[in-house]
Amino acid sequence: MPLTQEDVAAIETVAHYTHDEDQAYLMLYGEGVFDTIPIEADYTVGDMKMWLKYHKSKDPSEYDLVGPKGVWKMGAGSEVLSDDQVIADFMGPRFENKWLMQLSLFPKKKSEETGKWESTFETIEEWVPPPPEEAWEDDDDDEEKWMEEVKKSEMDG
Repeated sequence: MPLTQEDVAAIETVAHYTHDEDQAYLMLYGEGVFDTIPIEADYTVGDMKMWLKYHKSKDPSEYDLVGPKGVWKMGAGSEVLSDDQVIADFMGPRFENKWLMQLSLFPKKKSEETGKWESTFETIEEWVPPPPEEAWEDDDDDEEKWMEEVKKSEMDG
């Protein structure tokens, strides 16, 4: 069930990077916002937008909330979240283990043609790092070559 205005008014910020084995916390970050709040298992993205409107005067039509694509895992990618998505569902193990979670506010842009706010966020697909043997090349460790590249870069301006 969505939170009420009264529910949202009662949610107070806590110190950043707070950890508690019994309480989950969510960091809201971007567009002048940097706050951490306690959340419960049934809180939705729409609830967070209501909190941002009440406590930070943020108009939900002017930003997207961005979080993990699918269910959180390292390298999951990112996507714009819909208001009805339940945070505990897409944060998965981060919520279950009460690890600090984050949603990012990403600005929208007003269309010159329609006057409507449009998303500027482009979905980021899952990222899988290369195996260690492919991550580095032998000549990456060449300090002389690196110093030459730095000097050239500085000269180019």
